[in-house]
Amino acid sequence: MVDAETDWGPYETWARPLLLVAAGDTHAARACLRGIASPPRDLMFEALWCLVATAATAVGDREAMQRAAQQLQPAAGEPAGAQSGLLTFGPVTQYLAELSEQGG
Repeated sequence: MVDAETDWGPYETWARPLLLVAAGDTHAARACLRGIASPPRDLMFEALWCLVATAATAVGDREAMQRAAQQLQPAAGEPAGAQSGLLTFGPVTQYLAELSEQGG
């Protein structure tokens, strides 16, 4: 389990819903997802939308799932986050498939 006191810095907005899901607080996770801002269009853009997609799928938030799918679609052939040179969340197509299966 991730330490709840971890400083997520500028990424906290997009990490928080998934952390709340992991803690079992789906109500708070849904509240965080409601109207979540789009991350900056930088090297972490797709990775952060993958965090949102995972949390939205976990709590069944169709609106957030649809937003995530729309934002991730242009990167369908890419690994999420790999452009950063720091991390990858795997293929974006994997997230798009999960969103599609869940109705996003």
